[in-house]
Amino acid sequence: MPDKHLTTIKVTRVMHARKWKVIRLMTRVWEFPAYIPCVKEVSVIQKDHHNIKTKWRIEIDNIPITWIEEDTLALKHNTINFRAVEGDMQAFKGEWVFEDHPEGTEVTANVYLRVDIPAIKDFTETYVRKLLLRNFEAILEGIDSRLVSLRYAGYKCGESEKIAGFGIIGHLYNFHHLEKCLKMLNPDYKLPSQEFLSQLFYTTPSFKLYDILDFKSKTGQAVNGCFIIATFIPEMIEQDVWAVFSKVIKACKLAEKYGVGIVTLGGFTSIVGEKVSQEMNAQLDVPVTTGNTFTAAMTIDGVLKAANILNMDIGCAKVAIIGGTGDIGSACARFLAKKVKQLTVTGRTKSNLRHLQRELKKKRKAKVIATTDNESAVKDADIIIAAASVSASILDIGWFKRGAIICDVGYPKNVSYNFTARKDIFIFSGGLARTPTPISLPIDTGLPAADTIYGCFAEAIILALEKRYENFSIGRGKITPEKIDEIRILGQKHGFELADFYWGDKLINEDMVENIKGAISV
Repeated sequence: MPDKHLTTIKVTRVMHARKWKVIRLMTRVWEFPAYIPCVKEVSVIQKDHHNIKTKWRIEIDNIPITWIEEDTLALKHNTINFRAVEGDMQAFKGEWVFEDHPEGTEVTANVYLRVDIPAIKDFTETYVRKLLLRNFEAILEGIDSRLVSLRYAGYKCGESEKIAGFGIIGHLYNFHHLEKCLKMLNPDYKLPSQEFLSQLFYTTPSFKLYDILDFKSKTGQAVNGCFIIATFIPEMIEQDVWAVFSKVIKACKLAEKYGVGIVTLGGFTSIVGEKVSQEMNAQLDVPVTTGNTFTAAMTIDGVLKAANILNMDIGCAKVAIIGGTGDIGSACARFLAKKVKQLTVTGRTKSNLRHLQRELKKKRKAKVIATTDNESAVKDADIIIAAASVSASILDIGWFKRGAIICDVGYPKNVSYNFTARKDIFIFSGGLARTPTPISLPIDTGLPAADTIYGCFAEAIILALEKRYENFSIGRGKITPEKIDEIRILGQKHGFELADFYWGDKLINEDMVENIKGAISV
């Protein structure tokens, strides 16, 4: 037992790996400097079967700490004992303890130290304790990340590493949505002040909310997944995109620990993926998709079906795509440019609009117009695809002409859900798919039914069922009609199809469609 004059440190972490893999990495201390930044040097001085003598140098807050330690491997007891025989501390010893855990291996570092510098003993004892606490936390973090990287690297090399399933990264779309979800999780919860809750939420790390188990394809295949909340709301992207990027990365890394095969970025997390895809790929081992290709497929299918219901000739139609330079908007534009009479695309950046306009004109069928004016774009349009990435509605329902089809793909919606008396337009939530297996999440995700999900969610599930662990949709403007057809066919194979038409949580039934037709014909 350590004596009562020693300062203590205890750090614990659960690692999603078998015990022997964790211990193997922990004993290869000379590799630590390669992937644990605060560990600057570890060299082996002497080694035999159960004992190892090493020289250490760490650096935290520009403070170097050096020592020589002796380690004893007591693997029958699942421990590694260590003690410094010389160095900057008067006493430094402890143990690593490895225990089985339902999710892998629980690793605990019990550390005891004394610095004991005259005159400044109290300060240095507390300060060095903080430094060493951060050192041991960094070691556990580094080991955990290294285990994840080795798992994915092993799978890519054809080794029998267990990689399977999907992770869905979602977020809340405003503060009121946060309040609503908290009440759903606990109806008796008394909400604190908005200022307190919002700041606490921004500080909260991304977390796993729900396990999606035994999702079945119509082929009979089954796959598991998890739903992870990235703790931001869309307005944060404009304020600090890198803070949001960090939250999305941490959410993806959480999915990595569960060994998922692929992660999809829902809602505004995909905007971060489009903006900084190279940085994201550099920091993650798990393949990432935005899910935008299947979302585009369901958007196009919904528009074509709605046009057919209203007996609209798509070849004579004028189409406006709001947010046309975005990933989903530009994907829809590439597909429809070959099929419609006139195509108007809008965006906020004129240079991006000019670039897309030049690309679309090569398709030849449609007359292509590019503008930053959303109102002028939709006023004469037969079909409007609202795909802008905005945190609040930007289209006035009074702008649309009688008989227009409006497909709102936004999250939150580009067109407000507020009540409208208009019965002469066909407006529906786009990009949704019906699933072969219902999914009941414990919070409100803006979905109207358990068998209906966002296209971005569906894309990850489809790819996981296919065991195609790849960056299928990533980076802005790379979705081609060929990729849309490919993912649509894979979705059909597993029982994913276009969802029923909803506006908000309201199902658009046959009677409502007949009323729309009647209003148009007047």
